[in-house]
Amino acid sequence: QWYQRRVRAPKIVQFLFTQLYYNDNQSNEYDDSYLIVAIIDGLTSTIPMKVDLKAESVLGHVRQILPKIVALLNIDKKMPSYQQVVSSACLRFIAKLIRHGHIMDNLKDSSIFSAHLKRGQSLNVRCTAIQQLARFVKNENSERDLNTLLSLIEFDSSAMIRSYAVQQLYKLPLFTRHQDCLLNNLHLVQKLWRLLNDHVDLNLRCCLAQLYYTLYGRSTPACVPTNNCAVVIDLKGQTARTNMPGIPVPSAMRSFTAKFEDEKKYNSDDSSSSKKKKRHKSDF
Repeated sequence: QWYQRRVRAPKIVQFLFTQLYYNDNQSNEYDDSYLIVAIIDGLTSTIPMKVDLKAESVLGHVRQILPKIVALLNIDKKMPSYQQVVSSACLRFIAKLIRHGHIMDNLKDSSIFSAHLKRGQSLNVRCTAIQQLARFVKNENSERDLNTLLSLIEFDSSAMIRSYAVQQLYKLPLFTRHQDCLLNNLHLVQKLWRLLNDHVDLNLRCCLAQLYYTLYGRSTPACVPTNNCAVVIDLKGQTARTNMPGIPVPSAMRSFTAKFEDEKKYNSDDSSSSKKKKRHKSDF
């Protein structure tokens, strides 16, 4: 109710901050990680927009909480909670601060999310980092972060992480169809087309097809030259190729040419065997 009215009482923020700051679980035999996560998520929901001048008092309390959040993030690396849920909550808090413009420009960087994408982190933390990085790419049009996600999709060994990264990209579309955007370029089209046709993971290929349809639909992308991009099938030479460098021949076309090669080899074997039979008859 407080959030719907866009009124955040400073007493509520101060109460949550006190619960987090003075939390002591040493004498308890049970883990309180989910209690800490609930408090951090409650504090995350109180972060106001930077243009909301009525919430200056709340914003002052939120800035006091940031060092404690960073400390909890570092503690969770040394003494991990169950599935590192505390780290995930801290990443969501920091991401919302960045999106609402409460962090200084020299600290407004997505490197904290890229660092949590690497193997060694729990699956929950990696998924949270992917989600926040996808939002960062959409809001900031960061081509570097988009390439980070595309590299993760192509080379990561976890099938779940690869599929989850693609799902986050089409749930938060980078741009609309026929929109002039820095990310809407030929490099992205070639990358998605190559992954869609060459990857062996069927679930990932379905997700990539959904992403490609979300971004470009059934029409040719506006950044692709319509007169130069085509698949050329040479029936005489029995080969298939694209007349545009960088875009490979689809796998269906490669199987089509492989069938041509098999038929050619079979015909050559038949002709050689028939010649041997003729020579054998001529000898008699």
